[in-house]
Amino acid sequence: MMKSILPAFVPYGSGVGAIALVLGLSAARAGHEAQAPATAPERAPAQAPSTVKPAKVMVPFEMLPTNHMLVCVRINDKGPFLLVFDLGAPITLLGNTVSAATGVVKASAPRSFLFAMRGEATVDKLQVGNLMVAKLPVLVFDHPVLKALSKMTGRPIDGIMGFTFFARYKTTIDYQAHQMTFEPVDYAMRDLLKELPDRLLGPKAVRRRVVAPSALLGLRVGKPLGGVDSPGVPIAEVYKDSPADRAGLKAGDVLVSLDGRWTTSITDVFDASRDVKPGQDTAVVILRDGVEKTLTIRPADGA
Repeated sequence: MMKSILPAFVPYGSGVGAIALVLGLSAARAGHEAQAPATAPERAPAQAPSTVKPAKVMVPFEMLPTNHMLVCVRINDKGPFLLVFDLGAPITLLGNTVSAATGVVKASAPRSFLFAMRGEATVDKLQVGNLMVAKLPVLVFDHPVLKALSKMTGRPIDGIMGFTFFARYKTTIDYQAHQMTFEPVDYAMRDLLKELPDRLLGPKAVRRRVVAPSALLGLRVGKPLGGVDSPGVPIAEVYKDSPADRAGLKAGDVLVSLDGRWTTSITDVFDASRDVKPGQDTAVVILRDGVEKTLTIRPADGA
C-alpha cells in the first residue's frame, strides 16, 4: 500500500503556492495512474454527521484524469458539492453559485471584474465524510481552471479545499485505496490572505534543499523509465553484503515505496531515506518481474 504522509503544516508557497490562487491548480502526486475508483464520491447523499468528533476520520476521494483529487462535501447542511483537494492552494475557495446557494455570501453581494470575485467569507459548517469543520475561511470567486475541469468531466466542480482546511489535520493520503485520513492537530491558523501581498512583493531569498540518506542502504538507483508514468525507481545495483543485499533486493527491481513513502523519482528515494535511522527495520515495496513484493531492510551506520 502506497501512502503519502503530509505534515500538519505545509510551508506557504509550496507546490503551486500562491500563484495557484489565480493561475491554476496543482495536480496530485505525479506518477499516479488515474482511474475512477469503485467508491468515487459521486453526488450522492452524504453520511449524517457524527455527534462525537472522532480522533481520526477516513474520507474517500476520486482521482480525475488530470491527477486532481475530488472530494464530496456538504456546506452549511446543503449539498453535496464536489471540491478539488489541492495540496498547493494556500486558501479554500468556493465558486459564486455554491456560495450563494449555501448562504456563505448573499446572492446580491457585489462582484469585482476579476473572476467575479466577492472576496473573503466564512463557511459556518463544512462536512466531508464524518468530519465536520466549523468557521472555515474561504475566498469566493469563479476560478477559470474549475470551469475547465467541469467542462472536461461533465460534472460541476464547485471549489478548492486548500491549506486553510488541511492545516488543521495530520493528513495521510492513500493513493491506491483512494482514501484520505485526517487526524486533528493543535495548529493556530494565520490570516494567509492578509499576508499574501507581503509574500508576493517582499524580498526573495534563494534556499537550497539538500536531501541525503541518514543511514547506509547499499544500493544505487537509476533514472525511472517512462517518466511520470513509471511505477517507481529502478535499482541499478545492489552492493554485496549490504543491508539491501541482506534484505533480498536485486538489481533490476523497481523501488515503489520506502518507509511508506512513494518513490517515483531519485529525489523521492533520497527524501524518504533521510528519515530512516540506522538499525530501524523499514518496509520496502518493489516490483520484480511485474509482481509486487514487500521486503524489510535494516539500514546500517554510514551514508
